[in-house]
Amino acid sequence: MTRFIIAIIFVVTTSLLYAVLTYETDLEAFDLGELKALLGDPRPIIPAEPSIESQRQRFASQIMQYAKSENKRLEAARTFINAAINRQIKKSETDAVLIYLTKYFGVPANTSLDTIQHELMMRVDGLPPRLVATQAAIESAWGTSRFAVNGNNFFGHQCYSKGCGIKPKQSTNPNLEVRTFNSTGDAVAAYYQNINSHRAYTKLRTKRAELRVQREEITVEQLIPTLSAYSEKGAEYLKILKSVSRSDHIQLAAKAPQ
Repeated sequence: MTRFIIAIIFVVTTSLLYAVLTYETDLEAFDLGELKALLGDPRPIIPAEPSIESQRQRFASQIMQYAKSENKRLEAARTFINAAINRQIKKSETDAVLIYLTKYFGVPANTSLDTIQHELMMRVDGLPPRLVATQAAIESAWGTSRFAVNGNNFFGHQCYSKGCGIKPKQSTNPNLEVRTFNSTGDAVAAYYQNINSHRAYTKLRTKRAELRVQREEITVEQLIPTLSAYSEKGAEYLKILKSVSRSDHIQLAAKAPQ
């Protein structure tokens, strides 16, 4: 009788374990699909506000709208991290969600789970829309540069394979091209991915995380000093960032109802 009861307990326990594992496998696949839709799909078009007469203010307003949309995507993506970490603790094969997140945000996969979690929480995060619009204004001459008009490149993104973008007229590097994008939204998404993954912006990510821990607002003024590596101009670029971020076009666009 005792053996019979033990056998029943074993069967029930095994069945429950199988059900849990099956459920978590299904949840992993579901989470992966949701993440790919959030981060990998082309971004929808957000039209410029026609009531804004100033071209520069209208450009800044539109970029801020794209930035707000990207912030919401990253906020949603951030919620998948801990669930993926918890699943990973229970199994030997790498969780598909962690594979996707570490690749997208440039986190080394061959490190400890604690480090991966820490790095993802540092990287899967948003930015002040005013900062995004300021950098777009500088890098694309308020959306009027050849690369912006012909390639939706608003942030100076470069690439190094033939046909990947537009050839700069004065470049002496035969492999250098300015990357092209299908839409403004895709360009903004690439900018966020660059800021959140490239080692040149570690200071920005660290500062942003510190502000989060301290429950302080993440502002343009707090992040500008971390962006000297964005341009070869270095410290001079920071002065330009500060000046443009305070311009009437950026300030009015930030205050306008959206």
